[in-house]
Amino acid sequence: MSSNAPRAALLGAFDRFNYGDLLFPIVARNEIRAHQGTVADDAYALVASDLSRYGALPTRSLRTMYRDLKAGDAVIFAGGGTVGVDWYFMLSNLLGPQGNKLLAALPRVIGYRMTERLCRNYFGARAPFPWVAGPQDFPVPVNVAYNAVGGSELGTHPAAAREATLQRLAQAAYLSVRDAETQRVFSPVEDRVKVHVSPDSAILMSEQFPVPWLREQASSATLAVLDETPYLCFHANQGYINRHKAQIVEALHATYEAHRLPVVLLPIGRYHGLDDHLGLADLQRELKIPSRMVSSEANLWEIMLSVAQSQLFLGTSLHGAVTSQSFGVPHLGLSERVHKLDYYLGTWDLPEQADCVKLRDVPDRAGRALAVPAARREDKRQELIRLAHENFARLMTACRL
Repeated sequence: MSSNAPRAALLGAFDRFNYGDLLFPIVARNEIRAHQGTVADDAYALVASDLSRYGALPTRSLRTMYRDLKAGDAVIFAGGGTVGVDWYFMLSNLLGPQGNKLLAALPRVIGYRMTERLCRNYFGARAPFPWVAGPQDFPVPVNVAYNAVGGSELGTHPAAAREATLQRLAQAAYLSVRDAETQRVFSPVEDRVKVHVSPDSAILMSEQFPVPWLREQASSATLAVLDETPYLCFHANQGYINRHKAQIVEALHATYEAHRLPVVLLPIGRYHGLDDHLGLADLQRELKIPSRMVSSEANLWEIMLSVAQSQLFLGTSLHGAVTSQSFGVPHLGLSERVHKLDYYLGTWDLPEQADCVKLRDVPDRAGRALAVPAARREDKRQELIRLAHENFARLMTACRL
């Protein structure tokens, strides 16, 4: 590869253990290389990290990215529902409980605006938001692209923050979003840049990482959990479990009585603020039906395999649902309010799975999801994979990779 060839700097929240976030740069790198072969494509996050023991790509820091970029490179926000997130929130994800206590005190002492500025300076950042930037926010002229990002929550932000975000999005060389609601929120920029709607790029995982390969990456202990009997895979974060524990227990018990599927509890997010493993361990103590737990040290491939081999996925994780779509697994989303998971399922899923369910309705809706013929699920899978490939092809053309 020529040293003058443009490179793809893959940027996102890849420095914390959250399943979907860690998949984005891997999937994007594989897709870019499949089309272009020798493009340089480092993963960058706010800080340098190495979660490679879990299957993730090591990340270089934002400060390093500014030094690495040269004119004509592409900065690709590689995915995730990060548009509208502030610097304060991102720093809180990287601190433990004690650090968060100190951080939470700052706005009360110096105000939110000054706290936000200090957090941005901590990362050496130039843009006013972590995951939204225009060409002027980089030291050299670059193409900025957004790969099937989510931003539905931007509509709830103050008008000034929305407008500043939209001004930078309008300067993108390529802009694709993962659901129709985000497209609606971003619609004011349509006179300057087209807003493409594409399935989440992680939908390509089953092509890149088929089940036989995943099983080779899994420990014998994980395989023992997954191979014991057919199962329902359940995920929720600690906060959701704490708020709805009794109703979750009742729903899982009733679903077991109706469909005789033991429960495999799956931690997906393991950074401060989610702590899935803690909530799920607490939930398991309340269950009176057969249940097993995937290790809180499971790698990306074991998490993926847990969903791919299940008979039904039930949970709050958007990327648990995307994994289900990719492997043709029946699935149902859970949420307390209409938000990103509803918007995504409503845009891209079969009618039987296209909305989040109330906990009281889980046994009945599980039956409807399980009754969907495998051929219909496969047709939907193939459609979403085709659309994701087309999205990457447009992105690479726009960025001149």
